[in-house]
Amino acid sequence: MSLNYPVQQTMVSMPVDLKSYIENQEQILNNTKNPYKRILQESYIEYANEIEVSQDIMQRQRYIIFAEKLKEDTPKQRYALALEIDEKKQEIISGLSELELTVESVTDIEIIRYLHTLFDYSTAQHRPIESSFVPQIIQGGKL
Repeated sequence: MSLNYPVQQTMVSMPVDLKSYIENQEQILNNTKNPYKRILQESYIEYANEIEVSQDIMQRQRYIIFAEKLKEDTPKQRYALALEIDEKKQEIISGLSELELTVESVTDIEIIRYLHTLFDYSTAQHRPIESSFVPQIIQGGKL
């Protein structure tokens, strides 16, 4: 695929997210009466939790990043630039879809998790950010 504007492609190994799968397994456990099946189900849930935090099992995420410089910071310019970026995004989605690749736009929380993984991989793996609201942790000093 050829583009007439620059893009950056990055591939990041991200921790596997098994939360919903583990929750489903816990529901099965809650409905299980047989004590032997309960023991097996409990050990399976523990195993799934270990997989989720293991550094041996990762999923690779590919990101296509493109940016535009804002000529002047006005609402009109921001709107025009947002339309331009959306056109480029649709062109990339269309091109990748023609190659029968699955394409998804990232959400705010996914971008935050991506940055978290880049800067603090270990913590991102064991305690991923759960909300797109991230409180400010750096306070400005006095001038």
